[in-house]
Amino acid sequence: MKKADFDQRRITAEHAMMREMLDNTDHGVVLYDHDAAEGQVVAFFNAKAASYMELPAGMLRVGLPRHAITAYCQQRGDHPDDFISADHLARVENGTAVEVLACRPSGRRILARSFPRTAKAGSLTLYIDVTRSIVSAQRLRESRAEYRAMAETAPIGFIKIDATGNVLFANSAAGEMFEGAPSGTDLFARIRPTDGESFADKIRMSQSFQAELKMPYHSRHLIVAMSPWNGAQGVPERMLALTDVTSLTVARKQIEHMARHDPLTGLGNRTLFAETWARLMNGDECHQTVGAMITVDLDHFKLVNDDYGHGVGDLLLRNVAERIQSGLERNATAFRLGGDEFAVVIEKPNPGECLAVANALVGLVSQPFPIADLTLTIGCSAGIASMPEDGRTVDDLQRAADVALYQVKRNGRSGVAHFDPAQEREMGERRRLELDLRRAVSEESFTLVYQPQLDLRTGRITGMEALIRWENKRLRTMVPPSQFIPIAESCGLITLIDLWVIRSAVECMRAFIDAGIEHPFTSINLSPISLAREEIVSQLTHALEIHRVPPNLLEIEITESVAITDKELVGKTLLAIQNAGIKIAIDDFGAGHTSLAYIQALPINRVKIDRSIINGIGRDESTHAIVATILDLCGRLGLKLTAEGIETAEQWEELRALGTIEGQGFYLGHPEAPEVLLERLRRERPSSSPYSRSVTA
Repeated sequence: MKKADFDQRRITAEHAMMREMLDNTDHGVVLYDHDAAEGQVVAFFNAKAASYMELPAGMLRVGLPRHAITAYCQQRGDHPDDFISADHLARVENGTAVEVLACRPSGRRILARSFPRTAKAGSLTLYIDVTRSIVSAQRLRESRAEYRAMAETAPIGFIKIDATGNVLFANSAAGEMFEGAPSGTDLFARIRPTDGESFADKIRMSQSFQAELKMPYHSRHLIVAMSPWNGAQGVPERMLALTDVTSLTVARKQIEHMARHDPLTGLGNRTLFAETWARLMNGDECHQTVGAMITVDLDHFKLVNDDYGHGVGDLLLRNVAERIQSGLERNATAFRLGGDEFAVVIEKPNPGECLAVANALVGLVSQPFPIADLTLTIGCSAGIASMPEDGRTVDDLQRAADVALYQVKRNGRSGVAHFDPAQEREMGERRRLELDLRRAVSEESFTLVYQPQLDLRTGRITGMEALIRWENKRLRTMVPPSQFIPIAESCGLITLIDLWVIRSAVECMRAFIDAGIEHPFTSINLSPISLAREEIVSQLTHALEIHRVPPNLLEIEITESVAITDKELVGKTLLAIQNAGIKIAIDDFGAGHTSLAYIQALPINRVKIDRSIINGIGRDESTHAIVATILDLCGRLGLKLTAEGIETAEQWEELRALGTIEGQGFYLGHPEAPEVLLERLRRERPSSSPYSRSVTA
């Protein structure tokens, strides 16, 4: 065989091996030659290049001008907005290494990196699928992480080795990875698979794998792919493709950290909280108490957000987290479980340690917080539960701590309580009552009773207050509103209940009108939660329109809690209700924090004095003076006055002597079914209702 033939066969074999290696790599490769007429034209391409470029079938071929590919992809919209094809092609022709990120019609993101050829004019372009890296980066951004994406594909290193691991060839990218020429490098010592197997085993099994590249002062993380054994004259050779994924490894660690920590405060989140308990439960079982949990909940934190905005609220949460951490020893870890709820886990606490830590935390959080130009003071409540005494699972323990926390809030907040099984029974009954209430709402198994309001001078009924009643089918007894309304407000049922009250009361008003009775006004009680919703106005007016009831016969009673919650928001809603013709009354006036300023600030038509004041009538001269003053103020403001809780004839006589006052109480009439009150009205008002005549005419 002639030497020329032998050389040709060797070249052919090497070309075949190179093509096979390129066809098996994860990246597309296109080799361009320089053509005097067309610029750069395709001289070679592998299968991945055709797949990643997504050109029409048969378009990618040897001899195809590069500018034709660029123009087609540009017209198709593959390139970014700031991509200028002429500049890009000029830089390639000038021998500049360039890259462009393209979005293919399939949605794949392909990074095209072009390098000038050294042997002759032209360029080598690598097409790298970076879709997964970009999606990962997008997910990092969506999770509001404060770190930049590090998932860019690193340059690929090509190394040819023989069966003993000697380096036969290495490109410049491989040299950059090794920070020097890989020739003479002991790859078996430098490249260490991360799964614990040896580099030699991976070579023998022809497996792609992840590895650590040991450097003198640091390490790189690689993905290693390899071609099958090949070689001329029976000399086995193999091509390795090395991809540097160090940045991705770093990003993965950051993701793992973010998955376990709260981004706002830096404290552990629920995931780390659960993992911490799993570790403690698998630890030393000889210790009597494995660990303890302190649930910490800020008092009235919502008011901070409402009054100053969520930006100030977030700053406050960061400061709270710092104070909590400052009050902990090394065996305690703080977590933020969500919102304004924090938790502290104490590992193997000593007797009395949990109570001391909880009290210290309450004291720390109760101190003023300087936030921007503000000084905010809030309190916190803490509930304590221990494992295994109060629960043998994390869920049971957290439930026990929440029960203890609930007791603190019931007793006035800003305190500490340890779990008591009796508290859990009480909470269990409350949860069962909530389920009963949900069923009652779905079945609308409520009733309304009506308590009359009288003109104290004439004794005639001027109005009636609709009061909701609920008979619990499970308990077979009536549940007072004072018990089930707070539950409804806490579990989100109150708006549905209020809507039922509106519909039922207005429907009953229509029935009174149809009975031919001169109808007095009806007042209904609505929750502050319902009055904070804009749609409450349309719900009221719609019910009145459907049943053809004049709006001036309906009165809405609001409590002082509505008045002091958000005067601006409530004022707008009440004004819209009043503009619709519906009257407004402020209930329980004088029972708490309501001041005379609220009477002037809010659009109201009536003031109802609380029974706690009326109880002093006839026994205390100062009470007589207070009621007289309120009556005089209401007269000057054009407001009606109703005295609640009239229980005796003496109270009735003294109040009627003061002036024009309406009254309500057991002495004047108990809450009754609507048909009973209707009969009473028939006896009192035999004349037909003017509303009935106007409607039927």
